[in-house]
Amino acid sequence: MLGISDKIKTLILILMILPVIFLPQTVGNEFLSNRFTRPDKPVAVASKFTTEGYTKIAENNILELWINISTSSVRIVDKRNGYVWGDVLEDSEAFNEMNDVWKFIAKSLVMIEYFDERGISNVMGSADGQVDKRFSKIQNGFTYTFYFKPIGISLDVTVELKDEKVVFSLKKSSIKEKGSFTLASVMFAPFIGSVVSNEIEGYIFVPDGPGALIRFSKPAHYLNWFEKRTYGKDYGIENLTSVNDLRSRRPNDFLREEPNVLTPVFGISHGTKNNAIFGVVTSGKEYSAIVAYPSGILSNYNWATAKFIYRQKYLQPTSRSGAGIQVAQNKMNNFDARLELNFLVGYDADYVGMAKFYREKYLSNLLRKTTKTGNVPIAITIIASDIEKKVIGYGTIPITTAEDMKNIVSDFNKMGIKNVKVLIDGWQSGGVHGSKISKVSFEEKIGGERQLLDFLNYAKKLGYEVYFVDNVTKVSEKQINLKKEVGINLSQSVIYEERDNKDLWLYRSYYTNVKLASEYLEKKSSILTSKGITNIAIKEYANKLYGDLRYGSEFERWQALNLVKKTLENISSRMNSLYLYTPNDYTWKFADGFLETPMNNSQYLFETDTVPFLQIVLSGSIDYYTPYINNSFFSREDILKSIEYGALPSFILTWVDNYKIKKTPLWDYPSTKFADWKEKILEVYNEINDALKNVRGYKIVDRIVLEPGVVLVVYENKKAILVNYTNDIYKFDKKLVNPRSWICFKYNSANLVSGVDRK
Repeated sequence: MLGISDKIKTLILILMILPVIFLPQTVGNEFLSNRFTRPDKPVAVASKFTTEGYTKIAENNILELWINISTSSVRIVDKRNGYVWGDVLEDSEAFNEMNDVWKFIAKSLVMIEYFDERGISNVMGSADGQVDKRFSKIQNGFTYTFYFKPIGISLDVTVELKDEKVVFSLKKSSIKEKGSFTLASVMFAPFIGSVVSNEIEGYIFVPDGPGALIRFSKPAHYLNWFEKRTYGKDYGIENLTSVNDLRSRRPNDFLREEPNVLTPVFGISHGTKNNAIFGVVTSGKEYSAIVAYPSGILSNYNWATAKFIYRQKYLQPTSRSGAGIQVAQNKMNNFDARLELNFLVGYDADYVGMAKFYREKYLSNLLRKTTKTGNVPIAITIIASDIEKKVIGYGTIPITTAEDMKNIVSDFNKMGIKNVKVLIDGWQSGGVHGSKISKVSFEEKIGGERQLLDFLNYAKKLGYEVYFVDNVTKVSEKQINLKKEVGINLSQSVIYEERDNKDLWLYRSYYTNVKLASEYLEKKSSILTSKGITNIAIKEYANKLYGDLRYGSEFERWQALNLVKKTLENISSRMNSLYLYTPNDYTWKFADGFLETPMNNSQYLFETDTVPFLQIVLSGSIDYYTPYINNSFFSREDILKSIEYGALPSFILTWVDNYKIKKTPLWDYPSTKFADWKEKILEVYNEINDALKNVRGYKIVDRIVLEPGVVLVVYENKKAILVNYTNDIYKFDKKLVNPRSWICFKYNSANLVSGVDRK
């Protein structure tokens, strides 16, 4: 390695490590990798738990709630089939292999993480003999007051039985701290539903990207577990500039970011289509994380739950140079924690049943039934202009003028594509990365306001909807006043993040003060509507959630969430249509379209399957689009996945050749020239439309993996789409499906597949 630069050494190291970290697991068949879903067959599972030594506290027509009062361990009996849910068996080998701290945690109602005066964290379970427990029965449940004596922390946890769910809640007002220890996080009954190794068939579901399964398996030496913050990192506290940990993370030089958790849910399935827990965080969502530990990490148990975060570490500066020390937050996050564990049985006790349950029981006010049917839309994002680096300074270059846009949509009309959503990015003065976020202005080099409005009217006559794209959240230094408009984190530094490649121009992005971002969006939407522009697409704002923690005027994450909701409500009432990019679930109510829908999970080694949980939830309510197909989503496999997942096609286009934008921040888009993609767009659109026009506007009600690489998706209108990813002809009920192809047909009964009809 002598004579090789440090950068090349780093690149070689990354290339050596990446295959180990990111290549999907394969077990002899590419369709058994974690990019796909493995077949499942209903498997009967007998519970290993009893209620011996436990006291029945509450009961309804569906569940019984039992507690071991001395340890706080919980048992739940599902009366529909007699299945007993528990945490651990104390006489098992796996339990005895754990250390004393984790033995207590495993049979605890509550696990806490805490910081000492030096900011060092540790954990403790409520079953620990050093914890004082005061138990009191309430209607349909009980309350525990736990006093963790060695660390001087006390709190009250309430558990209630409601229909098919058990509800855990903790009010912040009940948390008391004495002495130098402070509360970091809380988990409720973390080992409920846990499974040792691969002793039964089943899996953990986590909302990673579209959804991921972690099947119960033998212990393995994974380097990390699954833990992701709901709604992404809290940029007001977390350090965004640290070097990526290549043991579990990828470098951030990819065009597509690692997926966030958009919904605060998780699941555990015992025996496919037999018994399942579906957990939903209903209070404290913005301060929660979804965690899952596969067998081999900390213990031989597979377990999952939600973590409620009250404090985190942050960098406290000790010098003007930016040096500092990691310390714990002084002020506790302001929220009440509430986790609801829903118990599912029979055919709905899997990830499909979880998605349907979530859609119907929790999102009735966030998702509206669509009435759109027929030919599906295609979304085309047209890049109008951007800044270009010059020998001295920079300037703005036209990439697709208003006249060019007319030519593009005219060609779409001639191709016979009648349902087109046209998104114009870079219409502002300065383009995509140079426009001032506080202003509404039109780039003269592409035709200015007059020609853009003329194009808008031209597209409308063709029956096309035009959306003006805006981003006031994650921006370049050219777009923002770094002294007045940038968000401030707890370290009293500006909030920014960097791509790992420092040779890039504008490798650093800044996050706008969320109050100013909201103010700018309100103002801009009002100005645009006054000019006859009634459709808008907003980047980043609905996907990034953070507060502004400037001393003396702190605006916390929960306040930011409420502000985002209020702002989008106002904008959606003012505009004809609102599209959002990979939005968090609290914004879905306001969206007519969901852009950049995640189609793959993070592909951590312990994730065994990708599943379309998100798409099942959204189906029949919101039009959701693929990532840009001409940006690394154009393989045959990707097109088939779009059809299987019900995702609509999306492209990003320019009029000019890509070499002409090589000196702009858009240089890493590999191929966007419309003329190069024209024929492929028509081909892809026609195929996706031929499949999805049969089911547009209807909900997905079932998904069955018949064999590795062969998937059947059933819609509520009794139509089904069968996708064959394999290289072999597949025969289904006298129907033949060609290799790497699909068919759509009327579907009469699920008993052709499973003998059970999912209602």
